[in-house]
Amino acid sequence: MANQTALRHTFPVLALYLSALPAWAEDTGRFDIGAHLGTMLGDGEPANDMPGYGIYGLYRLNDRWSFGLGIDRTEFDYEEPARILGIPLDPDDPPVDPKAEMTIYSALIERTFDASREGREWFLGAAVGVADTDVPDVTGPTATGGTFDINSEVDRELIVSLRGGIRQHFGERWFMQLTLRAEQHFAAWELEDRVSGATARHDDYFAYGGYLGIGYRF
Repeated sequence: MANQTALRHTFPVLALYLSALPAWAEDTGRFDIGAHLGTMLGDGEPANDMPGYGIYGLYRLNDRWSFGLGIDRTEFDYEEPARILGIPLDPDDPPVDPKAEMTIYSALIERTFDASREGREWFLGAAVGVADTDVPDVTGPTATGGTFDINSEVDRELIVSLRGGIRQHFGERWFMQLTLRAEQHFAAWELEDRVSGATARHDDYFAYGGYLGIGYRF
């Protein structure tokens, strides 16, 4: 719920920022806004896959360099926290994975390479962001006939990412783009089983993946 409230507050702020951008420009074609869908992949702690979506705005300093802001939202299964805590589980029981929700706020910089005559251009970029994560409590049975009740506390993450891809323009305004990302998450996830008192922690993790998006230049 906290992430949903933050997202409702942040989207209007970004929309206000984007609506004010034309006042900063002396000519057209300096601003890109867009939305994308995709997924990031991990090694299982905390997740195997992290599908999500987002919006962004970029201001083009010149034909090569741009900077801007982005917001991404992802929901994913936090993979088997009971296993991470070492709680004995019946192998015949289905895994109990709470649904984690993450909202990422990023500052972006991008380097664009010369566009082709067909309206195609390549780009490389980087981002630094922070992520707020909410993980609900999860309960379930143990292999010994008892139960577990796991609480997860996640500190605000720092995320450093590299990205690159290809952008295809359709006319002067609209474009589609494919973006590949590699992200390093500096994190601290702490787990506690309220029944047994078992605790565990896992820290930084790496994720990689791709997004497909559509955008508008003005």
